Amino acid sequence: MHDKAADEVLIAGGGPAGAALAMLLHRAGRRVTLVGRARDYRAIEGISRRSLQALTGLGLRRAAACAVGPLPRRVTWGGEARAPNAEWLLPRPAFDAALLADLRGAGIPVIEARIRALASDGDRVRLSLADGRVLTAPWGVEARGRAAARRQFLDAAPWSTPAWILRGEAQNLPPDSTPASAALSLPGGGWAWWSRLGGQQYLQLALPEATLRRARRAPDAWLATRPELAERWGDAPIQHHYQRPSLVGRTRVREGRLWRLGDAAMAIDPLSGQGIFNALSSAHGLAPVMNSLLEGRPIAPLERFHQRRQDAQYWRFARAGRDFYRQAAYHAAMSGEPLSYWRARCHWPDHRPLHLPEPWERVRVARGLAILGPRLVERERVVTPDQPLGIQAVAGVPLAPLVSAMQADDHEAAQALLIAAGPAAAGIIRWWADHPDWPTLPSVSSAAFEPSSDSASQ
Repeated sequence: MHDKAADEVLIAGGGPAGAALAMLLHRAGRRVTLVGRARDYRAIEGISRRSLQALTGLGLRRAAACAVGPLPRRVTWGGEARAPNAEWLLPRPAFDAALLADLRGAGIPVIEARIRALASDGDRVRLSLADGRVLTAPWGVEARGRAAARRQFLDAAPWSTPAWILRGEAQNLPPDSTPASAALSLPGGGWAWWSRLGGQQYLQLALPEATLRRARRAPDAWLATRPELAERWGDAPIQHHYQRPSLVGRTRVREGRLWRLGDAAMAIDPLSGQGIFNALSSAHGLAPVMNSLLEGRPIAPLERFHQRRQDAQYWRFARAGRDFYRQAAYHAAMSGEPLSYWRARCHWPDHRPLHLPEPWERVRVARGLAILGPRLVERERVVTPDQPLGIQAVAGVPLAPLVSAMQADDHEAAQALLIAAGPAAAGIIRWWADHPDWPTLPSVSSAAFEPSSDSASQ
């Protein structure tokens, strides 16, 4: 038995969620050990620009360097073809191995081993390895994906047909052929994401259950009957095909001394294409909670804040997926196609709009926990119907003083706050303009600021 008593946190899982949390806690001065292994099967995954920037910002530069792009994100959905933004492709397991190399380069202990069990045991967590070693620490994090949490899921989606993955060579193309990807809804129900990278191609399918059963009996023959897919795949034989769980659900964020992270805490519909973004966002949410906890803060308000934040993200992702399914269902109905696949997905989780109106009279300033750097702190936040957890800052500048000034009709104070914001004022003004019911901000000379990010934070 080996007791890592010097550690404060043990992280099980070396994917993007576990790696991001390890890096964030390490930067905050915490003693962390990560246990995990790089995936041993070849796959391709797509990420957005902000996910790539987040990887770089975390210091996961080897992992970010694996990304190939930018490529146009081509989407054909509900009969409409478009390329709304850019996408980068990640080859796995090279990406997973690079994550572990980044952690080691930062001085974080990494143990590459198979995990047999992870559990909360009294005042510690116990992580048992296949080679007989047992690691313990005051706190543990489960970051081994949705399969590790399938028995704990709450509010799961009412469907659970597994994803079907096809892999093969990009035949008659050199290994350095142009990378590409495409997402599309399928006639008769279902959707697909195809990608080509480094002489290989990868196809992820979500199909009606009956279609999946037929397709698995003769994959090459079935693929040849789907012109929208066969055109991209070409004549190459399918080298490997397998099913992967696609359960959708959320969990309680903590069980005793064990916290849940990434897909092990909140597994979203793969349709969103936001898997790695969700993993990184989950780490950014849990890191200040754990850091504040290790500084001696009471656990109840920290856990409550993190649970509310996770649940709000879960329902937002669920509603976004629902709206995509509705778009496909409308096109199917207009085309006379079967609706059963889409109909089952058009009404979950509810009929609430993805974004609620934010009338000015319902905007208020309230004090509560907010993420500020590596910890949670009490701050004034701006609470709206669409953002019930509150917004602490926009473009890195606290928002509450500006809202309070405008609510008091003190335009002179509001103008002074914008001038004091300097270059960030441009981002604040752009963000404010997206709320048409809010009063107009006082004018500020363009010489007072330069363009900046307009992101809001809790």
